[in-house]
Amino acid sequence: MRQKVLLNMGRIEDRQDGDLDRLITSLAKFSKKKWVQAEAGKFLVHNAKEWGLELIFWHLWDHLHLDGILKDSFSRAYTCKQLSEAVYAMVLNRISDPLSKRGVNRWIEEVYRPAFSELELHHFYRALDLLAEHKERIEKELFKRTQSLFNMQVDMVFWDTTSTYFEGKGPDELGCYGYSKDHRSDRIQVLIGVVMTGSCAAKHKPAGPVFWRLR
Repeated sequence: MRQKVLLNMGRIEDRQDGDLDRLITSLAKFSKKKWVQAEAGKFLVHNAKEWGLELIFWHLWDHLHLDGILKDSFSRAYTCKQLSEAVYAMVLNRISDPLSKRGVNRWIEEVYRPAFSELELHHFYRALDLLAEHKERIEKELFKRTQSLFNMQVDMVFWDTTSTYFEGKGPDELGCYGYSKDHRSDRIQVLIGVVMTGSCAAKHKPAGPVFWRLR
């Protein structure tokens, strides 16, 4: 075996200041594989956030004027703008990936919405207190907006309830043991109520289900 020097490119110790990296980059363009890998490295995603669900749900939230309803209700006790945003975050999380309040506080870091960056854990707890305090007013305002938005006629309301049960443990905050119309009192029960307005009944469309925990 014989060695033959074709080209002296200098001492490697003298090229540690970046010359060697620039040399490798220059040579990579002559290799299809290395060039593709080098270019692909420029498009690596190091951080990604959810956006689609928030983008769609905010339109519904805006059509129902919920942000204005909440701010108007909360402003009587607090002027903190983050409280209505905290309610929106909790509702959005409930639709996407239901978590505890501490879980929501971590989850908002995975969602692309600049306003979420201003939220802290205490905002969620304060918002819950205000929701409980102004519950009736918020529900009435939301119903008025829904009635106007969907041209609902409420001169007649149909109301019915039934019960069903969970297999397994079920949600801790929703069901409990009680009377079962399915004769399964050995399972955790939940009571379901369905409301239908006159216009919905004519089209055989319920206004929406409401769930109660059995007492």
